[in-house]
Amino acid sequence: MSAPFSDPGIPVLTERHEAPAQAAVPEAASDTVLRALLQAELEQAIEQAAAQAAADMRARLEAELPAIVDRALRRLRPG
Repeated sequence: MSAPFSDPGIPVLTERHEAPAQAAVPEAASDTVLRALLQAELEQAIEQAAAQAAADMRARLEAELPAIVDRALRRLRPG
């Protein structure tokens, strides 16, 4: 049975697209485009750093929670 789409111009999952080793930056790129690209890259890096920091803080607080509860219970007066 042949594939429903047998156009040789349409890649299939078994074909790999070979990306160039290093993408060339067009020399005609305007400052506005460059700034927008840099802004997007920085925003992504900041979001990833913030997510990692939040995960680290959450893990640290979860690890410290038993000691925090123990200190709070020791400060309670009996009865």
